[in-house]
Amino acid sequence: MDLFSDDNEAERAERKDILSQLDTIVQGAQFSQSLWACLQVADLSQLRRILTEIREAYHPAVYLRGFGTSIDESQLIPHWKQLVRDASRTSSTAATPSKPGTPVQLVSRPQDVSGSPSTQTSGDRKRRRIWFQTRDRRQRDLCLQRDQRKCVITGSGEPVEVAHIFPFAMRDLQTPEQRSESSNFWNILKIFWTEEKVERWFNAIRSTTETLRNLFCLSPNAHAYQGKIYFALKHISSNENNSSRTVKFIWLPHFQNYGSLRLSTEPSVIPATTFRQDGVGGRVGLLDLPTGSAISSGHTIVWETEDPVNLPLPDVDLLELHWVLQRVAAMAGAAEPQDETYETDDEDGCGALVDDNSDVSDFLIPQKYTISAPTFTNKKAMLSDPSPIDVHNISDKRQVLLCSSDK
Repeated sequence: MDLFSDDNEAERAERKDILSQLDTIVQGAQFSQSLWACLQVADLSQLRRILTEIREAYHPAVYLRGFGTSIDESQLIPHWKQLVRDASRTSSTAATPSKPGTPVQLVSRPQDVSGSPSTQTSGDRKRRRIWFQTRDRRQRDLCLQRDQRKCVITGSGEPVEVAHIFPFAMRDLQTPEQRSESSNFWNILKIFWTEEKVERWFNAIRSTTETLRNLFCLSPNAHAYQGKIYFALKHISSNENNSSRTVKFIWLPHFQNYGSLRLSTEPSVIPATTFRQDGVGGRVGLLDLPTGSAISSGHTIVWETEDPVNLPLPDVDLLELHWVLQRVAAMAGAAEPQDETYETDDEDGCGALVDDNSDVSDFLIPQKYTISAPTFTNKKAMLSDPSPIDVHNISDKRQVLLCSSDK
């Protein structure tokens, strides 16, 4: 039994035949490994449609290469691995907490010095508030309560981390403005998976990333392995009232990053069973604490909640999206050690009031809030102490708002 694929024997044969036909039409041309990976996991109905379009195309290879270009422009895999800087920090997003007591709210509008909406004339100086989105502390605490402060994979206790299924760093991609772009993540998914399926995924996360349906507790090493695409979780079944879910743990094979491949190339890797290569010559593994045994591919995990209404389990559609994209990322050769992650599940948030003409690099966000070392043009504005400061001592051109840490 192939734990890595959802195809039965007949479907596997059809997929192989379609990819072979595509390879013949484009005369053995090579394409990006990310396109190859998407085709290996795509819905068969979408593969059939792609084959029809390529047969009718005037330049089949150019037409097909356009799909690969679309994947690259959408940064689908870097987004999934949280390796893309958030380009929409200055606009209101779907992930903005809406309940009282939650962390800071993203806004982008003219402000006066006191922080209230500006009523100044066009000749007056306008200010805008820039917020760096933080996590919802209340949802994090509820997740810890639901999962009893234990890793849902290994059963180990503290320390545990609250992890996202759909990455927190991708919280801006479901806004109407983002979705209107042809290279948007969600639009690219519809090339390879049915619109009905992609809409289900989207609707499961459209309101916010900060929901119990998108969170679960993981041990620090399991959380790191999730981000490095070392494993995937596959939903198997749920009971009638959604108080229980059964999932399977799958170690994802290590795929080399070839850059480009022929479409007819078949996945040929050594299946990961109990331990997995880490990409630099080592091995990684996880221990099932209740049994004391190493966790192998196919290991069954049962998640339960005492209150499926107020403490719901992770959403089935989000688990399906996770299962699909973890495999795509692995096959694209992305399951390698990460040197940089621009946003993680554990980031705090902060913000600032600046003039439209201000050089944002002139003031320093404390190091614990930064994602890379900034370049400063005004050394007097450097603040090394993250403790609260007297904002009245700051020049009237800038007001630094320091937000408290969740930790």
